[in-house]
Amino acid sequence: MAALAQGDSGALRTLMQRYRGPLYGYLVRMLSSKDDAEDLFQEVFLRVLRHAGRFEAGRRFRPWLYTIAGNLVRNTYRWRSYRQNVPLDREDDEGQSLAGQLQGEGEAPSAPAERAEVADAVRAAVEALPPKGRVALVLFYYQGLSYEEVSEALEIPLGTVKSRIHNAMKRLGKALEPQKDDL
Repeated sequence: MAALAQGDSGALRTLMQRYRGPLYGYLVRMLSSKDDAEDLFQEVFLRVLRHAGRFEAGRRFRPWLYTIAGNLVRNTYRWRSYRQNVPLDREDDEGQSLAGQLQGEGEAPSAPAERAEVADAVRAAVEALPPKGRVALVLFYYQGLSYEEVSEALEIPLGTVKSRIHNAMKRLGKALEPQKDDL
């Protein structure tokens, strides 16, 4: 970030390459749209470039990056609430859905149909989560941020992060209880 703040355009390219997979995956999971995720990925790094001079030297970059991304996701949710409802049923760029990642190895003949049912149940359960809990859950479990990094990215206390993740997991467990044998 220091190099970027000093005008090194190669530094931006390096940051984009380093965070392309994790950030893009986060955006796809949160927006359920590869097109929207690509647009927001570019917007996130435009803002990184625009605000490089304001980046605090002692601050960690990853939580700051996810703060920017989270704010853009929230803005997109607001915009969508005025325009349309978009279900969380799309796969990421590797063709994986939340339900697909819960599946084990070894393919039974009925596995594709069962996966589709499980995927629908998981999507519905995740979609039903309150946005604050869903964001914390995705950042922690899918993006691999620590509790502290999630706290910093969302600009909320550490205890609140732990509480939101715990509550989101409880809600998922309750919502998926009828399908527990299929998971």
